[in-house]
Amino acid sequence: MVAYGATAALAVSLTAMAAPASAKVQAIRAGGAQFTTDGATWNTLQVGTTLHAGATVKTDAAGVVDLDLGRNGPALRITPDTTLQIQTLDLMTGEGETAATTELGLPNGKIHATVRKLGASSKYEIKTPVSTCGVRGTDLSASSRGDFVIENGNGYVRYTAPGQTEPRQFQVPGGYTFDPSLNNNNGGVIETLPSVKLELERAVADLLEFVPVGERAQIWAPRPAWLTPQREGVAPGQGQDGSWDLKPVENPTTPVKP
Repeated sequence: MVAYGATAALAVSLTAMAAPASAKVQAIRAGGAQFTTDGATWNTLQVGTTLHAGATVKTDAAGVVDLDLGRNGPALRITPDTTLQIQTLDLMTGEGETAATTELGLPNGKIHATVRKLGASSKYEIKTPVSTCGVRGTDLSASSRGDFVIENGNGYVRYTAPGQTEPRQFQVPGGYTFDPSLNNNNGGVIETLPSVKLELERAVADLLEFVPVGERAQIWAPRPAWLTPQREGVAPGQGQDGSWDLKPVENPTTPVKP
């Protein structure tokens, strides 16, 4: 009874101090974009535009837009030909805790983001047509196809395979990618390709130009120790011809063997 009362009191405190947050257009790196708040009227997106929950952004074929999400991010990049729906941006402040709830829809295209370390009461999720992806602090890439890249920390994917009605959850460690096409379109996790890793690193480097040091992502879980063993004279994870030929696995708990 005492524990329940304390929990209820905290919940009331958090709810009473809940406040909607917002995202600000920090930069338009290339091309252009539009946004809507009602799903009918579209306006030109400009640097300094403030976006709230319910807004949708569409970039053109060359559009690259960087958003500052503040305590709900801190930062996110929208790539060309992408539609991003800002579904929920909330901050709830209680005694000694600020809980951030960030829910984004990604019906088309790709995004990159850097997310600060989140507490147990916070949530950061991206919903695609086939999956829901979540993290608690990392640099990430996500696509509407269902690909989900984690740079550090850990993430998860709830993926609904073709012909299935219920999603299956996958854990995605730092340095790995969830790919829905693996295992006959049942999904799987594989070490991130160098080209994909480089693309994410470059996007995050740009995003961090306007993110204060104290607001940046922090690694909250160690890189897994079950990386591919090194062959003599070959870098870890590479084939004899230099290609990256790791076999995909669904939920790796043992070393991945090339």
